[in-house]
Amino acid sequence: MRISSLYNSNAMISQLGINGTRVSKLMEQLSTLKRVNVPSDDPVAASRMVQLNREQSAIKQYQSNISSLSGSLAIQESQVTALNDQLDALSSKLLSANNSTHSQQDMSGYGAEISSMIDSMVEIMNAKNESGGYLFSGTKTDTRPVTLDENGNYVFNGNNKTRETDVANGVSISETTQISGSFSGSGNDLETLNKLKALSEKMQDPNANFADYQDEISDAIAQVQKSSDSVASLYTDLGGRQNRLELLKNAHEGVSMANDQVVRDLSDTDWATASSNLQMYTQSIQITNKAYSMVSQLNLFSLL
Repeated sequence: MRISSLYNSNAMISQLGINGTRVSKLMEQLSTLKRVNVPSDDPVAASRMVQLNREQSAIKQYQSNISSLSGSLAIQESQVTALNDQLDALSSKLLSANNSTHSQQDMSGYGAEISSMIDSMVEIMNAKNESGGYLFSGTKTDTRPVTLDENGNYVFNGNNKTRETDVANGVSISETTQISGSFSGSGNDLETLNKLKALSEKMQDPNANFADYQDEISDAIAQVQKSSDSVASLYTDLGGRQNRLELLKNAHEGVSMANDQVVRDLSDTDWATASSNLQMYTQSIQITNKAYSMVSQLNLFSLL
């Protein structure tokens, strides 16, 4: 086969171009400390990194949701704890008042204290979060949960619907706590609050005597205990949700760290290997240049 000098020139120029591209790419990798700067550097690794980055974005959103939800539940826990403390104090007050030896003046004082405790419990049930939304009105966060109607009875204005927050792939946790049921006989009638309010008013009536409301005090003691048990179960539920959030938070952190490591393994430059290859291709360019120079000087006339 006949090989022309033009073929040799073109072959060497082509090789110089290939080696030059490789050197440029290696210098870029050493400069950026990234092995994959564009998808064409390693299509398989680039595709995998896109998947990992998408997963990392989802994890960050889940972590943000967990942080926000955990804060909301913590506020609810503090309010539920305060409510349970009020119920304990109310129970003690009713037990103390359930004594026929008290004077009407004493009973009036007990009635006033019970009324004040009812006001405190209603205030807790109407508590708001840092954004100004009501905590215990279901999904109607802009509606005051507990108010007095035209007849002077406590009514619940919220609903029993729940808001769910996504905290992991396919996992959601409720944001809401249904507190009104702890004071209701059926539905959201707030029966316990209304009975306590009526009892308080009777106790403060100067014309009433202990026998007129003795049975109501006994009934109130039982109802308050029932409400206290219900509120305690709400606190347990809140604690359970917080524990789930903590477990998911730790799981997300572990997965995120693992993903970061995989991305680094896929994309980061191996400094030793890249440096060695850069030196090798640089020498190859030098050798090719020298060979090209020598070959380009060859001609038939120099051999005659």
